[in-house]
Amino acid sequence: MNVAFLIVGILIIYFLIIFNVGVAMNIQEANEVHDLLFSFLGSFHEKLLSRLRTQYTGMPHLKKNHIKILNILCHTKELTPTRIGKKLDIEKGSLTSLIDQLEAWDLVARSEDINDRRKSLISLSAKGKEEMRTLMQFYANNINSILHNYDAKEVEQFITDLRNVVIFMNKL
Repeated sequence: MNVAFLIVGILIIYFLIIFNVGVAMNIQEANEVHDLLFSFLGSFHEKLLSRLRTQYTGMPHLKKNHIKILNILCHTKELTPTRIGKKLDIEKGSLTSLIDQLEAWDLVARSEDINDRRKSLISLSAKGKEEMRTLMQFYANNINSILHNYDAKEVEQFITDLRNVVIFMNKL
């Protein structure tokens, strides 16, 4: 069974359990879903994310949470700090310090939310966008090197399955 397809199935079952949507499961199955999800997350961090982060030398002063914030902002136009914190599971106090540092390094910009002046919006600055283009190219080259060793059909299916996971997650 394809790993990404399995992940999609696991995520669907896990969220059905969380939201109590009529799926009869016994405790062993629920435990297995939990174990598989955290196994996947551990493998993703160990075999891909940590590896890429430690090999990239373009922004040595940045810590992993700085890079996670920049990555989230790279894929969205702008977000409130609250939304960034929820997406990355970073506490508000830590997030404020991280964003302050990114702003001091001119990698992000703050602006006022025109719909609610109490809120600020965080976006990549011009320098942040340029840094992220460089980082994304680095990621793409390394992911290509990693996946180059696998069967093309398997890689194609993996990409399709990851797209489906993202689509499903965005529906929640």
